[in-house]
Amino acid sequence: MSPLVKQHIPAPARKTKTVVRRVHKSGITKGEKLLYGLAVPLIIAAAFMIVSNYASLYSLNYDAQGTEAAITEQTSVNDGLTLQVKELSDPDRILTIAQSELGMSLHDEQVRVLHQQN
Repeated sequence: MSPLVKQHIPAPARKTKTVVRRVHKSGITKGEKLLYGLAVPLIIAAAFMIVSNYASLYSLNYDAQGTEAAITEQTSVNDGLTLQVKELSDPDRILTIAQSELGMSLHDEQVRVLHQQN
């Protein structure tokens, strides 16, 4: 063929490929919504239980400290009363009160001494 005469030869037909691209939504799926919907109330309930347990522990601890303070105070009162009983039950003091205030006299031949063993 001569260069002057160009025959028009059809070019091979182009095949067009259709590419289907799936576009994913960037939103939250129904399953995720369900999981979040169940997880949030559970987390809130757990937090509420933890806070309420700490509050009850604080309350019980406060009551225990108050009871311990009352026990300590009552123990000191009891110790003071025990000391007072020992002072008031001294035999010399009882003999002095009996002779001076009640007019009693001591007869040694009629006295029996009993010893109490602890």
